[in-house]
Amino acid sequence: MSKSYEKQNSENRPRQDVECPDCNDTGMLLERVEEELENGKVIYRDFGRPCHCKEKRALQNRFKNALIPNEFQNARFDNYEQQSEVQKEMFEATKEYLQSFPDIIQGKPEDNSLGFIAVLGETRIRSLDAEARYQAKAEHNNFGLGKTHLQMAAAKWIMNKIKIRDEIAPGQKSKYTRGCRVLCVSDVSFMDDLINAKMMNDEGLTLSKLTNSAINVDVLVWDDLGKAKWSEAKESLYYKIINERYRNQRPIIFSSNEDTGTLSEKIGYAASSRLLGMCGERLYEVEGDDYRLRQGKKVF
Repeated sequence: MSKSYEKQNSENRPRQDVECPDCNDTGMLLERVEEELENGKVIYRDFGRPCHCKEKRALQNRFKNALIPNEFQNARFDNYEQQSEVQKEMFEATKEYLQSFPDIIQGKPEDNSLGFIAVLGETRIRSLDAEARYQAKAEHNNFGLGKTHLQMAAAKWIMNKIKIRDEIAPGQKSKYTRGCRVLCVSDVSFMDDLINAKMMNDEGLTLSKLTNSAINVDVLVWDDLGKAKWSEAKESLYYKIINERYRNQRPIIFSSNEDTGTLSEKIGYAASSRLLGMCGERLYEVEGDDYRLRQGKKVF
């Protein structure tokens, strides 16, 4: 064993006055990996990576700064209103999904995502004449069902409960676990940010940073998907993000006020096909009364 490794390893032994005993509050973890060369000789390589405590603090800061809207800071499962059958259905669907989530995040199955969509999409309703539109809204309302509340509660649950062991070498898992990284985006503001970044004169650095964060995060929570006004540039961005997550079996938890047909029109048929395929049987068409109106415009 190398002297440098022994020194760092001894320095990293837990002390009683630290918050994180794994890294002694240094923010870094050191691991030794055994590797066999072609000549049969065995060597050891040292790998350093950020500690889970550093990643968790960074993730908490991101949520605190912008990712979870203020009105959903207190969104939890125990304060989710279940006053209708559709709310009970969505609650149970989310609960079942999270029960399976440890296997999903480690096993990386193709059907790894969860989606709530409309029975009759917003775009389709808007295309009707006034009388028919009023009737369709009354019969097929998709607003105020509590979809965003459940998404934010799920995001918090995943961050608090799910631990991941990264692969540090082919066939070798880290002995350390880290918290599951979650990114929450709202469709309109997120797509506006991407388009603005695309027009920046910085050789695509800002755009690349934004898209890579959405592509590489462990779990992407995408609220109100398809709400942004369609454009060819946006359709391309939808495809890039969703396709890369599809290829790497990274889950997406999403909600949309569009149906399967109108969602395809808003984000593109290729992106929609991949996204809906990622859900498998966990794609739920939901509609019901707007309970914000029943609660006197109380937001959940």
